[in-house]
Amino acid sequence: MQAVVIEAPTVVRMSDLPEPRPAIAEVVVDVSLTGVCGTDLHMLDGDFATARFPIVPGHEVTGTVVATGAEVTSPQPGDRVVVDPGVPCLTCLLCRRGRPNLCEHRNAVGITLNGGAADRVVVPARNCHVLPDSVTFSAAVLAEPLACVLHAFEMVPRTAGRRVLIYGAGTIGLLAVQVARHLGAYTVDAVDLDTQRLSVAEKLGADEVFAPDSLSRQDDWDLVVDASGAPAAIADGLARLQRGGTFLQLGVAPGDAVVPLSPYQVFARELSIIGSMTTRHTFPGALRMLENDMIDAESIVEKPVPLSDYAKAVDMVRERDSLKVVVSPGV
Repeated sequence: MQAVVIEAPTVVRMSDLPEPRPAIAEVVVDVSLTGVCGTDLHMLDGDFATARFPIVPGHEVTGTVVATGAEVTSPQPGDRVVVDPGVPCLTCLLCRRGRPNLCEHRNAVGITLNGGAADRVVVPARNCHVLPDSVTFSAAVLAEPLACVLHAFEMVPRTAGRRVLIYGAGTIGLLAVQVARHLGAYTVDAVDLDTQRLSVAEKLGADEVFAPDSLSRQDDWDLVVDASGAPAAIADGLARLQRGGTFLQLGVAPGDAVVPLSPYQVFARELSIIGSMTTRHTFPGALRMLENDMIDAESIVEKPVPLSDYAKAVDMVRERDSLKVVVSPGV
């Protein structure tokens, strides 16, 4: 089968790999769509500490089950599924505390285990969620980033009634706009450098949108969400908080990035700073939102790029001219 292989940072090639075979608790998924996102770029640039090489990337995977291991009862061949990429050990202290996303020995499809930038991928059966009939593959490819956003907002004690400011109007930021709105935020505002992305944010429910240089220091928010991973945006967002406000770090920043922080201000203003790492039991909620048309996938997911043109997909993500870039073996 054909697959994209990152041999080492900056070294990518199309390869002919052996057909995957499922172990007793695994399934083989015939890939329909795989998302390409900022995490993939971090891996390509050698700036994602947990990545292993060589690796087939692709952690936002949806497709159809075509083979199952001997002990698998669900899903079955023919089932359309989306894959939760997190593969925790389930035995370490953090797993036993109910926090498998922080597993001390965590693996992840597309990061430490071969992922969905291929014709087919083998994954644990327990990582597959069967798609409702009404959820298309194009919408399902948003399930993983949406599950990340839902987990992030679950980390915040309350969203309802708060003034929310979201930095970054890419896929994660646009999903965050919609989730914050559904959770009852009083206002939802967005910041981005790209005017086209800001227009999409308005379409999806943002009350006001701003270029970074148009924000006034007098405009304070009580929940600021970083969905950009940009150190300058993070530093700016921390300064926008009201007294008693909460800063939610959702974007993936470079591993060596640092931002100025005043411990006195955290103390005196009773600020809360919360980090959110991937997903935690939020795939079912993401699928329910997609099933009930609570998320506008059509405004976010781009037309698929052929798997064989993975380099073009990467360029599209880097150039920020597109939103959710996806690759497909069937194009």
